[in-house]
Amino acid sequence: MLSSFKSVFAYAKEHVVSKGESLYIISNWYGSNVDAIKAANKSWDNTIYPGEKLVIPVNNITVNNSDTGNYLQNRYLIAKMIYAEARGESFEGQVAVGAVILNRVKSGIFPNSVIGVIYQPGAFEAVENGEFFNHDPDLEAFKAADAAISGWDPTGGALYYFNPATSSSPWIWSLTITNVIGNHWFGNKY
Repeated sequence: MLSSFKSVFAYAKEHVVSKGESLYIISNWYGSNVDAIKAANKSWDNTIYPGEKLVIPVNNITVNNSDTGNYLQNRYLIAKMIYAEARGESFEGQVAVGAVILNRVKSGIFPNSVIGVIYQPGAFEAVENGEFFNHDPDLEAFKAADAAISGWDPTGGALYYFNPATSSSPWIWSLTITNVIGNHWFGNKY
């Protein structure tokens, strides 16, 4: 069933419904809409059940330049970077990675768009080593992206983060650390 939607949608995910979820909540997490989810699942009923598997289509965000398209593209790219760089970290740690991306967009010293920040040469290890391109984000990464986009910044305004156990860049140690969350240290260059 999923493969039939790949030519129509940028991506389609299978979502397993949890207790307390609604089509509206699920559509917001994935940047889809209720009617598209109903159509993808050949159902016109709003009733869903825990354990039910739903196909979640997301419109092709890469060709839509409207505000909605930019929002969906930014949300997807932030979630994808969160998944590539911080899966396995706490939810707060995942939100922090998203916050760094958004802090860079606002900073005036980095590109002024999410796509520009993410694809800036040498900016993120996951882009450099290809990990960013190898996986789609999971639901938790989308939730973390939503939290960051909504304004939660657990980093204290950081523009950088690194894992001190794996970082080999000498300049990274000159950062003024603003917070430590899980395996990542967050900071700024002053």
